[in-house]
Amino acid sequence: MKIKSIQGGFDKNLSYLLWCKTTKIAAIIDPAVETTYFEEIINKNNLIIKKILITHTHHDHVLHLDSYLYLYPNAEIVCHPNHMSQLNNQVKVVDDYEIIPIGEESLVVIHTPGHYIDSICFWDQINKSIFTGDTMFVGRTGRVKSNHSNIKDLYNSVYQKLLKLPENTMIYPGHHYGFTKSISIKDNIQLSKFFSCKSLKEFKVVMEKFESSR
Repeated sequence: MKIKSIQGGFDKNLSYLLWCKTTKIAAIIDPAVETTYFEEIINKNNLIIKKILITHTHHDHVLHLDSYLYLYPNAEIVCHPNHMSQLNNQVKVVDDYEIIPIGEESLVVIHTPGHYIDSICFWDQINKSIFTGDTMFVGRTGRVKSNHSNIKDLYNSVYQKLLKLPENTMIYPGHHYGFTKSISIKDNIQLSKFFSCKSLKEFKVVMEKFESSR
């Protein structure tokens, strides 16, 4: 699987273009940046945009969805069944651990509520990468300050799902908030107290300290 990331959007958002090198079938993860950033790459590589994958429906992550659908009208929108946005009829809702084919490659859906009720991550098990949206960043987790967020759910999503993945899995988050755009799970655990908590209570303390320092 080839991966191209672009930073832009509302707040250092990261959008991703993925494609199968054999079939040229491709997907966009989070249409948070303008289409022009990806058009040259898509055209140069003769890519076929089949899917637009949504990690969650906070406005900044779907900001340019209509523009992508205008250019790629046959693309299927993939999101969680509890999505909190008015999406069109091209939506395919996916369940926890459902497999999404991208040509000869595939991604596994992992439902990770907490930052938002419809948060999902996309795990490339073969190529050891995961696209985490706002559930996990470099150095910290997402926040739980909006409606439909929940710190207990976030703790369970991070500790019972994401941190159970192989430690050499590379994290590709929804924002560039760290010193690097991507990082391995192993290095993120070593880097941050957010990922070394022994309990929900300890996690809440870490989160409270983070929020008080903002």
